[in-house]
Amino acid sequence: MPDTETLMLILVCIVVFAAVFSLVWALFRYPVPTEPAVHRRIAVAVGAGGRQTLFESPAIAPLMAMLQQAAGRMNFPALRGAIRRDLNATGNPNGYSVDEYLAVALFSGILIALVFGVLTWLLLGLPDPMTMIFTGALGFALPLWVLRQEANKRLMRIGKNLPYSLDLIALMMASGATFTEAIATVIRDQPEDDFNQELMVVQSEIEFGTSRARALQNMADRIPIEALRSVVGAINQSEALGTPLSVILKTQSAMMRQHRSVRAEKLS
Repeated sequence: MPDTETLMLILVCIVVFAAVFSLVWALFRYPVPTEPAVHRRIAVAVGAGGRQTLFESPAIAPLMAMLQQAAGRMNFPALRGAIRRDLNATGNPNGYSVDEYLAVALFSGILIALVFGVLTWLLLGLPDPMTMIFTGALGFALPLWVLRQEANKRLMRIGKNLPYSLDLIALMMASGATFTEAIATVIRDQPEDDFNQELMVVQSEIEFGTSRARALQNMADRIPIEALRSVVGAINQSEALGTPLSVILKTQSAMMRQHRSVRAEKLS
C-alpha cells in the first residue's frame, strides 16, 4: 500500500494537472483569431517578409499559433509595455509583435519546465510539480531578460556614436545639403550602424508624408536616450525659431561630449 508521502505527491500532481487543464480550457474556450501584426503585413506586402523564427518553422508553427492566442489574453499592461519598448530599442530585426514575443516566452517556459520535469521523474521516480513551476517561470523570464540585455547594448552603442553622427550631418548641412540629403548620405556610408538604421526609419517616414518633427519624435520614443530626446527637442525648436539646424546639431554634439567628459572625470 502506498505510504502517505507518495499519496500526497500524487494528489499534488492531480491538483496541478487540473489547474493547468482549467487554465488551458479557459484560454482556448473562445478562439481568438490571430493575424500578423500590422508591420509584418506591410513587410510581406512589400516583399520583405522573409524571416526565420519559430513562427516560420512548419513543425512548431501550430503550437506557436496556439501560444500566440494565449499571449493575446495576457492583459498585463506593464509587461506588454516593457516588451514593446525593448523590441523598439533593439530595432526588432525579426519583426516580432508583442503577442509573438510573449508566445516565445511561453514556449521557452513550457519547454524548460518539461525538460526539468522529465529529469526529476528520471531521478526521483515522479515529477516534482514545484520544480516544474519554478523552472517554467525562469524559462518564461529568460527571453524577456535576453531582450532587455540586447536593448541596453544597442542603446549604449547609439549613445556612444550619436555625437559623431551629429557632427557628420551638421558638416554636410553646413556645406549646403538639406537635412534629408544629409541623413541619406550618412545612411549610405554606414548602413549597418544602429543609429543610422533609426535614421533610415526617419527617412522612410518623411518620404511617406510624415513631418520631420513627427518622424524625429517617433525615433526619440523608440530610443529612450535622454541625449537623443534633447537633440530632437532642439531640432524641433530650431524649426520654430529659424535657427540654422547645422548650428544646433554642432552645439548638441559639443554638449554631449562635454557631459561625457565631466562624467568620466567624476568616475576617475
